[in-house]
Amino acid sequence: MQFRRVLAFLAAARLVLNTGHRFVYPFLPAIARGLGISLERAGFLVSIRWLVGMVTPAVVASIGRGERRRRLIVLGLVLFALGAVLTAAVGVYLGALFGFVLMGLAKPVFDITSHAYVADRVRYESRARFLSILEFTWAGGLLIGAPAMGWLLDRWGWDAPFWVLAVLAAAAALAALRVLSPDTPAAATRQRMQLDRSAIVLLVVEGLFSLGAEFMFLIMGAWLEDGFGLTVAALGGTAVIIGLAELGGEGATFTFTDRLGKRRAVAIGLIVAAAGFGTVAITGGSLVAGMAAFVVGVAGFEFTIVSAIPLATEVQPAARARYLSWLVVANALARGIGAGVAPAIYSVWGVTGNAIAAAVANLVALVLLLRWV
Repeated sequence: MQFRRVLAFLAAARLVLNTGHRFVYPFLPAIARGLGISLERAGFLVSIRWLVGMVTPAVVASIGRGERRRRLIVLGLVLFALGAVLTAAVGVYLGALFGFVLMGLAKPVFDITSHAYVADRVRYESRARFLSILEFTWAGGLLIGAPAMGWLLDRWGWDAPFWVLAVLAAAAALAALRVLSPDTPAAATRQRMQLDRSAIVLLVVEGLFSLGAEFMFLIMGAWLEDGFGLTVAALGGTAVIIGLAELGGEGATFTFTDRLGKRRAVAIGLIVAAAGFGTVAITGGSLVAGMAAFVVGVAGFEFTIVSAIPLATEVQPAARARYLSWLVVANALARGIGAGVAPAIYSVWGVTGNAIAAAVANLVALVLLLRWV
């Protein structure tokens, strides 16, 4: 019963953080207009939000003292609340930049520590099922969070979602002190990580399929606005469709990954993602066909990334949070690069260029996974 309560709390808190990350994508043009900046400069906010995650290993090793779970979870929630307040209160590009930096650091700190917290208490054979419960909140960020944030944005302005998310994150930080088990002195025990070739290549695979996803996610709102004239409210509706696709991928992880084996499940996900995103290149001129292909790619990506998490949790069991923090570095570097490059690709080649780049990234990741992981 105690573990179920903890799992429910971690999922609820993660829904808040995921909403803060997810609603930005479909509403990026509206946020850019609110800040008085171009879409390219708004894309840089998303890029820096991912890139700052590269300092996560240093935070885990210093403030977290290696493997302290509760301290890092609370830290992540506090940083997120501060970043959201700064973004909304200042209301100019520089303030948003610093706010996105704090939120970009907060999410990986919270995510990897919550993964490690659950992995500490669940056997590897059934770990994908439990970790996928936390990952359901990624889809929830679009299915529940994005429409709610879109309603707030449409009614009270671009900054309203950030104020609401800040309050929720601060409340979660206070609740964490009561719900989570206190850190023990043993949690600070430091063991050196032994990264073999398989562990290193897994980091590269993580980076490649994340890069492919960012090529598509960042330009989704612009593609739908430019190509089909969708309004802010309609973009919120497409976010629900994408969220359902992700929910399907997460549900597939919950059902199949432990049975298939984590590595095999990741390979299947990469194939589906490459096929879906690649098909957008030839169907992007049609709203229905292009969105259908995009949904397939999203489902494949979500199945891939969620299946990769339990695989990664057992690479360094004695230094679980620290290895997962390097997984964040791979993800952050890739998505930061993707967020910076995706608008440029789109401006020159349109959605076709982004789709081809996404498919190639996933296929290269598949080759590396099957050969060396």
